[in-house]
Amino acid sequence: MIEYLPTPEATVGATLPKLLQKGFFVKFTDEWPDTLPHVKGKFFRIARVNEVNQDLPYILPSNDFRDVDFSNQAGGVSLYPENTKTLYEVALGFKPGNYQVQFYIPAGEFVSRLEQAGMVPDVTVLARKYLGAFKPEDSPYEDKRILLYFVKDLEPTILRVFVDTGLGPVVVPNIAFEKCVLGVTVNKCYLEEMKAPTSEQLARSKEILYYTQLRW
Repeated sequence: MIEYLPTPEATVGATLPKLLQKGFFVKFTDEWPDTLPHVKGKFFRIARVNEVNQDLPYILPSNDFRDVDFSNQAGGVSLYPENTKTLYEVALGFKPGNYQVQFYIPAGEFVSRLEQAGMVPDVTVLARKYLGAFKPEDSPYEDKRILLYFVKDLEPTILRVFVDTGLGPVVVPNIAFEKCVLGVTVNKCYLEEMKAPTSEQLARSKEILYYTQLRW
């Protein structure tokens, strides 16, 4: 559902493509809910792909935030598929700036949190302002390392974009406004279901988790 690709320390031999390609296999876990029967527990071959790029720019004042809804509901930026046979693999990167982002799915539910009570992201509380946050250098615009997987009727995924005061981990004085540019590559994947994949195909497949598996 959400995947972060850290910077590799070294490369040995040929590397695999970052994004899914034609002929690749994907397996949705059984934890996907019954409300999404078109993917729950199913195995697919990717029949074809098409990459679509988009920038989402926002100018925000210092010490303020904006919630960006990736879904197709009213007010969202419509980055969810409308076809049950389509998987959107979304690569997300950021142009430089004094801002950070945090993920929620569904709205109000934190993707990143710790087990101690109350240890959840909160941009209004200094002790938890940076908890679970991604900065532009974590996923640069030209080297997108955050991957998200969207299917039709998935609950809304919310990205909270917060502009720091300039007094955080890196001091940047006299910040009044910041231009936050979210670079998006939507890798549209057309899915063909395979009822009886071989053990080799299963071993080669990419497992796509439901968001509840990312927190416990």
